[in-house]
Amino acid sequence: MLVLCASFASAEGLTIGYSTKTITNDAFQLSLHDAIKAAVEANGDTFVSVIAESQTAVATQVSQIEDLINQGVDGLLVNPMDSNACIQVLERAKESGFPVVLVDQGIEEGHEDLYVTFISTDNYAGGQSAGERMAEVLGGEGNVIIVRGANGSQAGDDRAEGFKAGIEGTGLELINEQPGDWVVDRAMQVTENMIQANPDIQGIFCCSDNMLPGILQALNNNDIEDVTIISFDGSDAGIDMIKDGSVYGTVAQFPDTIGQWGVEYLMKAINGETEGIESFIDAGAEIIDATNAE
Repeated sequence: MLVLCASFASAEGLTIGYSTKTITNDAFQLSLHDAIKAAVEANGDTFVSVIAESQTAVATQVSQIEDLINQGVDGLLVNPMDSNACIQVLERAKESGFPVVLVDQGIEEGHEDLYVTFISTDNYAGGQSAGERMAEVLGGEGNVIIVRGANGSQAGDDRAEGFKAGIEGTGLELINEQPGDWVVDRAMQVTENMIQANPDIQGIFCCSDNMLPGILQALNNNDIEDVTIISFDGSDAGIDMIKDGSVYGTVAQFPDTIGQWGVEYLMKAINGETEGIESFIDAGAEIIDATNAE
């Protein structure tokens, strides 16, 4: 299903397309979408977004990007939900002469020629900082688990692998990890699976604030308390959970910056100004906990 958030009709100016997974029940993705929209329209151009309406609808996203190419946008911003699945359609975009900027999530290494730049949080570094903080909070000992994102998601994989690097050599033991697919119900299910297999856990790393309600429900269902939870996103909901004491911290991203920079660098490419642009641009991250949640 092709979900269009604007018309292709434009009397003048450019038409800029944006492809993402969903903006429903995902505060980060909604903020990123709205930042891109605002930046495009501030330039006097037409914004067209195609939304797969699912966290894992990979085939739908590929089809929607093809539709944008067929309908003749001037440039594309893409938030790939799978690091491999979008490669072929991005090759087609390159052949058609459409510049592409990736935001939030990237594609497999070795395909940097398919896009102008990739603008995102350094997810690996953010995950590593979360692991280091977990080790600090737990005093360098205890069992931890990871609720990952969806299989195939580069952002989720980088966060999880970064977290593992952060706890390496600290005395913390990673006893299990499973994909929560970025959604509450699945996160609750896999958390219950992991804690029922081994309820002796002291820490949980969650690859997105979206999944926190499911994790907290799983802990409550199994009468498990005093678990240190560190998440990723820095959403308002996640920060509220820090304030009420149910979550220790979250690695905050800056979706407004990612969106604004994405449009800025896409316009540079459309105008032929690509010299000196790095293949990856880090939009920054910060750990939020009780000391700075306000």
